[in-house]
Amino acid sequence: MFGNYKTTTPRLKRLYEIHKLIASGKKPKAEDLAKEIGCSINTIYKDIGKLEEVYKAPVTSEPKYGGYYYSNPAWRFPLEDEMFGDNMSILSSAKILLAHFENTPLYGEIEKKLNSICRTQDDTPLLNRIALAPSPNTTAKVKPETWEIIKETLRHNTVIRFRYRNNNWDPDLEQQIIHLRPYQLLIDEGKNIIYGFMEEKKAIRLFYLSNMYEISDTKKKFELPADFDFKNHCGKSHFGAFTRYAPRKYKIAFYEDAIEEIRMGNWADDQEITDDVDEDGNERIVVTFTSAQDMRVLDWVFQNKAYAKPLEPESLVTRWKFNVQVMAQMAGLDIKVDYDLLEKADKLERSGK
Repeated sequence: MFGNYKTTTPRLKRLYEIHKLIASGKKPKAEDLAKEIGCSINTIYKDIGKLEEVYKAPVTSEPKYGGYYYSNPAWRFPLEDEMFGDNMSILSSAKILLAHFENTPLYGEIEKKLNSICRTQDDTPLLNRIALAPSPNTTAKVKPETWEIIKETLRHNTVIRFRYRNNNWDPDLEQQIIHLRPYQLLIDEGKNIIYGFMEEKKAIRLFYLSNMYEISDTKKKFELPADFDFKNHCGKSHFGAFTRYAPRKYKIAFYEDAIEEIRMGNWADDQEITDDVDEDGNERIVVTFTSAQDMRVLDWVFQNKAYAKPLEPESLVTRWKFNVQVMAQMAGLDIKVDYDLLEKADKLERSGK
């Protein structure tokens, strides 16, 4: 509400759109505004009257055939900041989200919408003043037709049919047609992933959109389960788009340089961080949590270099030891790799240990 004049959200947005078109300096006529916004010319006349009467907009029109412009080009829509915000934290989050769609048909549409609602005083898109640091995480290109099919199957809860390439975890999938009940589209480090129930395996699976081909919508309906959200399938931990075996408890020790960052992190819903001292008297912290994201947890351990040591479960410790041996050998140290550790880790993981 502004004064005694009540404005609904749709009308307020329309007034703002009219303002932007007038402020552009292109001197649009009433019919131009009506066509651009998708309303009647009478509605435009009424809205311009409200801009002048309620919001004190300095709207001027050229005689007879001219269009609208502002006699004071610096005038701003009074509720612009309140409605569409100069909130840097929100815009920063929007920029991160937008980056994930860089090589998709959605990018231009989202960018245009975001830039239209976040502008600075001189009409420069504020979104363009926020940048992401260069990152190797690039979005693989996805065909527009793939996006359309994914969108429709998610909207209508229908089974998607496709073939899949480059599957390191389950190579036999490349030899068959896959039927998936799509639950969610996941965005993880620049990768677009569809997650759902694979009918052939009768289990939850994740597939990169860029590796899917011969895609079609079967139009076969399915009922979306109540616990469909991916967060319900990763064992309470927060390590991205990955899930494999049943959830189990993890315990990892962190030393020296890693301690401060680990303390600040939100690694799992049930994480517990305790101060500790190891058998050699070295100070450390120990993080205990639940996860079903075993390989991502292992990646996390190695990201912290020599300052992380897994303690539980046994499968994680075993796989970590195998990788350490391989790296030591690659570094030129006189280390014999025990390949039995790899087989042992696989068995332990399957048995939930």
